Amino acid sequence: MTTQAWHGGELRWNAETEDWTVLAPGRRTRPHSAAGAACPFCPGTEDTPPETWRLPGDGSPWRVRAVPNRYALSDKHEIVIESPRHGWDLATGTEAEVADVLSAWQHRHRALRPAAAQVVVFRNHGLAAGISLAHPHSQVAGLPVLSAGTRRELESARVHHRDHGRRLADEQLEAALSEGKRVVFADDHVVAYTPFAPIAAYEVRILPHRARPDFATANTEEIHATARCLRAVLAALRAELGDPAYNIVVRTAPGGYETAPFLAWSLQLVPRLEIPAGLELATDVPVTTVSPEHAAARLRTLVGSAEAR
Repeated sequence: MTTQAWHGGELRWNAETEDWTVLAPGRRTRPHSAAGAACPFCPGTEDTPPETWRLPGDGSPWRVRAVPNRYALSDKHEIVIESPRHGWDLATGTEAEVADVLSAWQHRHRALRPAAAQVVVFRNHGLAAGISLAHPHSQVAGLPVLSAGTRRELESARVHHRDHGRRLADEQLEAALSEGKRVVFADDHVVAYTPFAPIAAYEVRILPHRARPDFATANTEEIHATARCLRAVLAALRAELGDPAYNIVVRTAPGGYETAPFLAWSLQLVPRLEIPAGLELATDVPVTTVSPEHAAARLRTLVGSAEAR
């Protein structure tokens, strides 16, 4: 049996799945939002470790700030506090505000990856997605190992590029654009579409036309285009599903693969509408009750209606 020292716990190797399990008992004590309780992320009632980075505000101390996660999953695990406003959200923020958050993700990703095998950038929204504090925030965690899923995706992308001379992500994007039925949003810079084989109902992928392995290298124009697209998709999801719980994950090159020609960064948006049951647990095969074509049609209509107003 293989174990590895871990921040506040252990990593244990699962020989059946060839993947790591994280034991993090310290996470049990992390706080949860409660009515009337002071928010540790709000200006004036801050209760966080000393910040690692901030984006200065216009007339306020900050627009976005990063702090170490007090209940960390690794020694390189930070919270990105996305706004001073407790009720702010990606779906209702301005394009500039959402772009600030994406830029913060880039900055903290670059800062944490020299000492990590993989840096994971993610955002949880809603209880079903694993959120504990309501104030808008996301997380950036540097991990000392590659997950089995990451290893499989690397190999799949590498083999496809070797055999076909092109990125798998480029092929999937072209298929979505040529078919049209799964496109939710598209402009000159980015595309949002529902995957052909989604892992959950209303799953959406957002990626730029110009593929790059490393999210941290996306330029200002691409970041603003991604922000515009993301807020439009989230607003459509809110209109369609009533502000569902969701997770956002930045899919980007792990350490040492930042220039790999077979990779392309994207944002993965996964609503948490259904609870995985026995079949999914037994087989790791996702089950969804909504076709990606139907989901895209509904979201595309709502995005178009919002743009027309």
